[in-house]
Amino acid sequence: MTTVKSRAFTVVRTLFKLGLLACFTLGSLLVLGQLAGVVAQRPDWITASSSWLFVPTVTAAAVFGVLGYVGNYLAPDTTDGEE
Repeated sequence: MTTVKSRAFTVVRTLFKLGLLACFTLGSLLVLGQLAGVVAQRPDWITASSSWLFVPTVTAAAVFGVLGYVGNYLAPDTTDGEE
């Protein structure tokens, strides 16, 4: 593996981890905001939670998926005896 490919893989792997964290955090906030609206019987909280967090959550999930796809191609080759 070349040095450039190794560095690119390290960068993509780090961004992948950050993307996972962002996707999980935004998704959790979206669901918790909607759940709070249901429990408090405030439909405006449910609507506001969706309108504020839906697009960023989907965007984070898409970026996370693309980084996973790119990272798969940059991953170092392993043989059967290596781990």
